[in-house]
Amino acid sequence: MLESLNLLAVIAAAVVSVIVGSMWYGPLFGKIWIKEMGWTEEEIKKGKNQNMNKAYILTIIASLVSAFVLGQIISGTSTVGAWDGAMIGFWAWLGFGVPLFLSNVLWEGKSWKMFQINAGYQLVTWVLMGAILGAWM
Repeated sequence: MLESLNLLAVIAAAVVSVIVGSMWYGPLFGKIWIKEMGWTEEEIKKGKNQNMNKAYILTIIASLVSAFVLGQIISGTSTVGAWDGAMIGFWAWLGFGVPLFLSNVLWEGKSWKMFQINAGYQLVTWVLMGAILGAWM
C-alpha cells in the first residue's frame, strides 16, 4: 500500500488543508469563530505572540498525517481520479468528522454555529484533499 502512495500528492493535499484553514478561520469565519470560542480580539492578539509558531507547526503536522491517512485509504481502493477521491473524502468526513464535531455539541456544550464552522472546514478540506490524492494516485 505504501508503494502506491504518492508522497508529493500527500504534501500538496496538506498544503491545501493549511491554506483552506487559514482562509476559513481567518477572513471567512474568523470573527464568528473567535466569538463562538468565547475569546476577545485582545486575547487572540496576545495568544498569537505566545503560541502561534507551535500551533502552526502542529497544524502542519496534523494536516500531513490526515493527508497521509486519507491517501492510504484512497490507494487501497479502485479510485480512478479526482471525483472518486473527493467522494472518499466526503464519506470520510461524514463518517468520522461529523460524529466528532457532533459530540463536541452534545457533550462539551459547543454551539451549533461552532459545529457548522468546524464541520464545514473539514468537509471542504477532506473533499479537496481527496480530489488531489485521487487525481495523483
